[in-house]
Amino acid sequence: MKKIFCPKCDTAIPLTRERIEELRAEGGDRLSLICPSCTHQLNLRLRQPSGKGEKKAPRQPVGHLVVVENVFGYKQLFPLYLGLNGIGRRNKDTQTDIPIITSDPSMDRHHAIIKVTEGRTGKLRFALADDDSRVGTFIAGELLQPREWRYLQAGDVLTLGATSVIFSDEPLSEDLSIEES
Repeated sequence: MKKIFCPKCDTAIPLTRERIEELRAEGGDRLSLICPSCTHQLNLRLRQPSGKGEKKAPRQPVGHLVVVENVFGYKQLFPLYLGLNGIGRRNKDTQTDIPIITSDPSMDRHHAIIKVTEGRTGKLRFALADDDSRVGTFIAGELLQPREWRYLQAGDVLTLGATSVIFSDEPLSEDLSIEES
């Protein structure tokens, strides 16, 4: 299931894969939705898969984050990939790799970075650093210093503002839903 966010009120509108496939089967590439909150009409154009060139291989997730349900939001799951993974508060004007949906004012739009690298032995290493946030990034209650990278272990609890995140070095299983933006 995909979520489309209303440009007027920023409400998430779910769009199922079945509905998308139904439109493609009909030959339609345009879709019109009404936002349930503000009644703004969204006109969408579905991109058809192109047969030109080589398709990029999808990136394989190597770990994941679980944003724990708190007073600001609900449980969310995000995959981690090789390379840099930027973490921040979701905002329609700011791009980040892991956009956490929260109304937590103490979480910055670019709050922290998780770097995933492959060691000499082939084992993956996960490191966390603060991305110059206002309130800092904590691992198990300990504040990271500026420009400090700290290696993560499975089960580590990260605190970004008032939001708690649990780190796992296992990829998400197929039956779990991934938050798509």
